[in-house]
Order: sequence, then C-alpha cells, then structure tokens
Amino acid sequence: EPKAKKRRKKEKKVKEKKPEPVAEYNPEDDNFVYASVYQLGEFVIRFISTAFKIIFGILGVPARALLRIFNNATASTKKKLKKSAYATVTEIANFRLEIKSAVRSLKKAVHHPKSLPGVIKHYVSKALKTHKKLLKTTANYLMPAAALLILVLTVSYWNNMTFALEVIYNGKSIGYIGSESVYLEAKEIVRQRLVTGGISTAETTENVTASIESDGLFADYKLTMVTVEQLNDAQAISDKIIENSVDNLTHACGIYIDGDFICAVKNESDAKTVFYNILEPYELEAEAEGSVVSFAQTIDYVQGLYRDDKDVMWDAPQLAGVIGGNKAEVVEYVVMDGDTIESVAEDNNVSESSLEKANPYYDWDDMREGDIIVLKEAVSFINIKKTVATTEIRDLEYDTVEKKDSSKYSGYRRVEQSGVDGVERVTKTKIYVDGELVDTQYNYETLVEAVDEIVVVGTKKYYDGVYIGSPSDSGFIWPAPSCHYVSSPYGWRSSGWHNGVDLVKSGGGASGTPVVASMSGTVEVVQRSGSGYGNMVLINHGNGYKTRYAHMISGSITVSVGDRVEAGQTIGRVGSTGNSTGPHLHFEVIYQGETQNPMRYIS
Repeated sequence: EPKAKKRRKKEKKVKEKKPEPVAEYNPEDDNFVYASVYQLGEFVIRFISTAFKIIFGILGVPARALLRIFNNATASTKKKLKKSAYATVTEIANFRLEIKSAVRSLKKAVHHPKSLPGVIKHYVSKALKTHKKLLKTTANYLMPAAALLILVLTVSYWNNMTFALEVIYNGKSIGYIGSESVYLEAKEIVRQRLVTGGISTAETTENVTASIESDGLFADYKLTMVTVEQLNDAQAISDKIIENSVDNLTHACGIYIDGDFICAVKNESDAKTVFYNILEPYELEAEAEGSVVSFAQTIDYVQGLYRDDKDVMWDAPQLAGVIGGNKAEVVEYVVMDGDTIESVAEDNNVSESSLEKANPYYDWDDMREGDIIVLKEAVSFINIKKTVATTEIRDLEYDTVEKKDSSKYSGYRRVEQSGVDGVERVTKTKIYVDGELVDTQYNYETLVEAVDEIVVVGTKKYYDGVYIGSPSDSGFIWPAPSCHYVSSPYGWRSSGWHNGVDLVKSGGGASGTPVVASMSGTVEVVQRSGSGYGNMVLINHGNGYKTRYAHMISGSITVSVGDRVEAGQTIGRVGSTGNSTGPHLHFEVIYQGETQNPMRYIS
C-alpha cells in the first residue's frame, strides 16, 4: 500500500507537469535566432548520423562475412594468419625505417656525386637480401594487377583501331577511308562539283580533263591501321582530290542564269548588288503602279570551288557589262532565188513559227531574191518580268438540280428550294516580259458558296395506259395524250381566225380520252356551257402564260377554280360541247393576253 501511494503521487506530478511552450518568432528576441541555429545544427547532426549508419551498414556486410570466415577457420589456420599478419606489419615497419635511413644517406651523397652510385647499390642490395619475402609477396600481388591493367589498356587501344585504306592520289596521301565505296562516292562528288563549279567549262589542267572524259579519277590504295577518328568521309576526300587535281582553286560564288554557268565572283554580295542595280528602277516604277517585277530568268548563287583565272573569275563591273547585253545576237538571212519559208526553215534548222514571229510583217508568199529576213532574234541574258494583278468581286451563279419524282406526271415541275447566287473573287494576273504581254492567268476564290436550285420533276409518262409523253423544250406537254392529229391549225381558216389548234385522234374515237394540264399552274376559269367553248378550263401558269382547254365532254371536268394542278394531271375528257362539229380538244396558249401558235410550245 505505501508503494501504491508513492506511485499514484508520482503519476499525479507527471500529469500536473505542463508542456514547455514552443518559442514563437520575435524579431526583437535574440534567443529566437540562437534557437533556430541550434535546431538546424541538430537536424544536420541527425542527418549525418543516419547517413553514416547506412554506409557502415552496407560496408558491414562484407566485413561481418570476413569475420565469420575467420571465426570458422581452424585454430592452426588462425595461428598462421595471425603470424603472417604480425610478420607483415613488422616487416613493413622495418622497411619504413630503412627507407628513412636510405633517404638521409642519399641526401648526404648528393653533395658527393662520386659516392652516389655506391650508396644506391648498397641499399638496393640490402633491400633485396633483408626484405626478400616482402618484395616477393608484393610482386606476387602487383604483377597480376599490372598485367590486368596492361590488358585493359591494350583492349581499349585496339578497340579504337581499325583497318583502313590509305588513298594515294597523284602520288600523295589524301586520307583514309573505310571502304572503296567511299572513294567512289567522292569521285562522283568531284565530277558534279567540277561541272557545277564551272571548272569544266573553262580550260582545266590535263589530268582533270582526262579524268572526267574517261570517267576515271583513279587512285591507289594501301592497307593500314588507323584510329577511327582518322577516317575521312566522301566530302573530305572529294576536297582533297580537287585540291590535288587543279591548281589555283578558290572558294567563290558561282552565277547561274536558268541553270547555265556564267562566271564566279569572289564576293557573293557584290554579285547580288549587280542584279539589284538592274532591277531597282523597275521596282520603283512597279511600286508606284501596284505591280510586281522580277527577273524572267532564275538567278542562282552557288558557293563552291572555282578556278581563279580571267575566264572563270570576274569582278562586279565585268559581270554587269556582260549580263547587260545579249548572249545571242540577231542572225539574218539573205533570200535566194527559189527560197520558200519551208526551205529556209529546214536549211537553217529553225521552225516556221519562229520565222513568222521574228518577221511579223514579211510577206512569205512574195519572197524575193535579196530580201533580208531574221532567222533568230537577239536573246538577252536577263529580261524583266512584270506581274500585274487585278481583283474583281462578282456573283457566282447557282446551279439547277433536278429531283425526279416518279409519282408525278411527265411535265410536272416544282421548285423545292430556291437558288441563291454565291460570291467569288476573281484575280486576273497579266505577265509582261520586257513590256510584252506573254500570259494571262485567272484564279477563282469562292467567298460565299452558291445555293443550288432544286426542282422536282415528274417522270410518270402513262395515265390509264395512255402515254403522256415528255415536256418540250419550252416546258409544255401535249395536252391530249390520245389525240396526235391536228385537224385545224392556228391562224386563218374559212370560218375566220382560229386562236388555237384542234386535236383529234387519227381514225376516230377521240371522245372520252383524257385531257391533261400542259404545265403546272392554278385553275383560273371553269366554264360549263353548251355554246362557244362549251365545257372549258383556263389555267394560269404564271410568268404571263395561260392555256385553254375547250369542248370537253359534259361532266368530265375534275377541277375547280383556285385548284393547283400539276403538269400531266387529268382535268377532263375530250368531247364536242359548245361550238363544235365533232369530238376534239381545242387548245390555246396565251402569253400576256395574246394567243400564240401552240405548236411552237408543245411540239
């Protein structure tokens, strides 16, 4: 019980003990800085301690393994190991003392050069006799290590070495290549550069000319060993071939007009200035009128190796003087007796069209002896091309698309979707060369797409077994499918003016056959009478057109005023009501109040 009271009293004190307050930052309290430094130092110590624990933990694995091997060894083995270790330590200590003694003696012997060899010989001999075992043991360990090091260095050296072909060209070594294919590629590069660089267009040394003509550029090879870094690529070998083939080469800018080599100029900016000065006046004029000017030819500036002689290498004034003239002058021909345009063209290897173009005002049918005609016109090195572009915004007409409907009769036509014109931009480009129009180009750009007009057309051509037919070019169909004979045409007749045509069936039997609307429209008049037109229907088709159908049989009219009828739709049947002498259909076409000849619309 006394122990329990003491324990409870102690626990009570622990509970009553309040936790220490955490220091808060106060800029005026220096203790805060000290506390921060202390906490940082404590963190660094913990981090370093943890790191060392990890390192020693890793190193401790092999150390403990060796210790276990040593502990598991026999007593005799342990004794030998301890003896050997003690002997080695003792031997090393003695060896260190002797080295110090030898160093002191050598320092003294330096002042007496004659005694120096004897001192060295003495200590070497003494070391070999006294420390024979130490030196032997050291050699046993060092020599394999040295051999391994030599092996590594040897393998590394030979890995960086390779067999190669040493290229001997014109008696000189120009580099090393991995295979003959590299030289063949270099040879092709040389051939291209000689032509591209303009070297072959001028006088060249005999060996290069002969090499190109014979497809040669031969070289001798010698097998050798080199480092990988010493190998050359085809480009480097080609440079060496050119340097050893042609004397007096220099890097310059080659000028080409439409692919033809003109010359080389050492400074590319000088060459470009020559062409700029030619074009500048035209650019100022073009800027004022809103056009664009350039050279009609393609001008290329190619950097490369060129011969530094007067035939190839020009300065800027010489270049300006040449390209300002003609590369081909006018070639004329004196007409001989019996010449024709065909014979002149054939004898001088020109075309007849080029002769006509070069001599636009010459009468080739009246060629006379002594006349002078132009065979070839002068050809300039460069021409000025001017491009003039104009833009126009215009309507883009819509297309009409027919949508066929087999449920509607032939002649039925209804606009399902109205067409809407689009908008397009038309750019017209005129190209002039030296002021002469040579080409006109058009470019069309759609700004607003047109909306197609969709028209539904009927394709049904039979009604009750009767062929209705197709609409004419005017859009009207034959109004009486069974009656194809015109018994009375439009115009004057014995009884007076006839406003329409009378349609009957050949051989008789017209009565009761169908009458159809010739075109879609709205019924305007329905008349049921025993005089005049008799039973009659008038249809308004719009756009000023109307059609009349008269003398239909009583009770056959199937439409009423205001009805919408489609082309080919039956509106009644052929009869003989009103002023009629027999069954027929009287048909009229009326345009803007005036009757027309129906045959021009339904035929």
